[in-house]
Amino acid sequence: MMGSFHPPYPGVLASHRYLATLAGRHVVFLNWRDRAHPQAGGAELFCQSVAERFAAAGVRVSLLTSRAGVDGQPPAPAAEHVAGVDIRRGGGTFGVYPSVLARLASLGRAGHRVDAVVDCQNGIPFFSPLVLTARTPVVQVLHHVHQKQFPLYFPGPLARVGQLLEAPGSRLVYRRRPSVVVSPSTRDESRSVLGLPGPRYLVPNGVTAVGARGEPAATPTIVCVGRLVPHKRLHLLLDELPALAAAHPGLVVHIVGDGPDRERLVAHAVALGLTAPATGPGSGSAVLTPGYQAPADVVRADVVRWHGQVASEVRDRLLSSAWLTVNPSHGEGWGLSVLEAAALGVPAVAFRVPGLRDAVRDGTTGWLVSDGTPLGPVIDAALRTLADPAGAASLRLAAREWAAGFTWDASAELLARVVSAEIDRLAGPRAAVRDRRRRDDETTHVTFTMPVEAPLPALRRTDLVYRPDPTGDEVVAVLYGAGPREAHRALDRVGVTSPARVRPGTGEDQLVAAGRAVAAAAAQVPATVPPVTTTAAAF
Repeated sequence: MMGSFHPPYPGVLASHRYLATLAGRHVVFLNWRDRAHPQAGGAELFCQSVAERFAAAGVRVSLLTSRAGVDGQPPAPAAEHVAGVDIRRGGGTFGVYPSVLARLASLGRAGHRVDAVVDCQNGIPFFSPLVLTARTPVVQVLHHVHQKQFPLYFPGPLARVGQLLEAPGSRLVYRRRPSVVVSPSTRDESRSVLGLPGPRYLVPNGVTAVGARGEPAATPTIVCVGRLVPHKRLHLLLDELPALAAAHPGLVVHIVGDGPDRERLVAHAVALGLTAPATGPGSGSAVLTPGYQAPADVVRADVVRWHGQVASEVRDRLLSSAWLTVNPSHGEGWGLSVLEAAALGVPAVAFRVPGLRDAVRDGTTGWLVSDGTPLGPVIDAALRTLADPAGAASLRLAAREWAAGFTWDASAELLARVVSAEIDRLAGPRAAVRDRRRRDDETTHVTFTMPVEAPLPALRRTDLVYRPDPTGDEVVAVLYGAGPREAHRALDRVGVTSPARVRPGTGEDQLVAAGRAVAAAAAQVPATVPPVTTTAAAF
């Protein structure tokens, strides 16, 4: 009998059906950094946004991470309790790995039961299965594949070591453990590049709620938010700006963020006549030696304005003023900055590369450019389109609606589905038998009809089922690891008798379904949520 869901903890939402089943368990998160780290980014936001929601649902949550200070700043405390999460810090950039493994191993020896581990990989894996029993559930979280990034940050031999640890290393150690990925691109590369053989489930980043939206600036304005690091390739945007500034009078580009590449980028902007020499601390201009002379073909020295790290309200105010955001990165795990801009109604121009090709819906919420193609012509066309109020309004609305489909509450529930399924699988009587789960290379999109008053079919908890229109009879299911034949069999098992339209699932299918399936499940959860035992075959 279906009824309203009465959560056992104040922090549990109606959408947190499977998260509620983890209450009282101990889940340990592993991440390279935490949000207190000066260089924290999207991976840290994901880890703690989800961990805090686990804690609010009554889960005992520990986060093991690094501690060393950066750029002369003192390190954070070795132990801290933040938003219900027990944070334990130790080790630096590389020392964090043995530190985390030693602490994780000691938890078991000290009698602190570990019910599951959420192992967030940031290039170099933690290799947590090496210090855990085979029956301890481990869910690996992958933001993006780093094979192409290692050579950008490390000399040849060291870069090769990183590549070996990430690719054959993770494949050998994690084996068939399930992976959570933040984008369809990472899901594909986890198999095609890393060769991970286990099941892979999409848990996209949420988009942090923003305050009041402002109005776009009266003159063409581009705002770029993110870490200033080599793989973001911001110089490709700078190279296009002299011509764009001449074609769009009054063009201003705000750069929000900091990082090791800032000095080089600012110098490049000065050389192009886009940024004036520094006139004092905090001027946002370049710091140059005395006697500097700007080039003769200067366009305008205040086109690019460098803001560094700013408070979130300042960042959102700048983003609200933007006509457009641009991300020239050679690849992202997801493209969180693009979605945060979209939440404020700001469309994007980006390369059609992993992560960004998922975050931007080409022609609807922005424009994608083939990698290796100049950005200038597309940015020029985008600014001309956005100069038209009707065209701009349509794009801004589409961007906001797209971003609204991604919430941290949904992310927490989707991860809880994978964690709880793995706990049940390893606790089952067949856990010691060889893992017989199908490889999930196929994803199938199925559309069928059911009466509006009928509950959604109870497929596997990791499948994504929703009604595109909550008041209509059409139902969509996105099934991992199932081809057309398996999809039809699954529907037969749960009593679906209407004709089904079946086709291969796409990355966009997974993204759309991820948020909608959680919302759909919230509308029909039982009054109490019993533990769900899942066999290896049904996972």
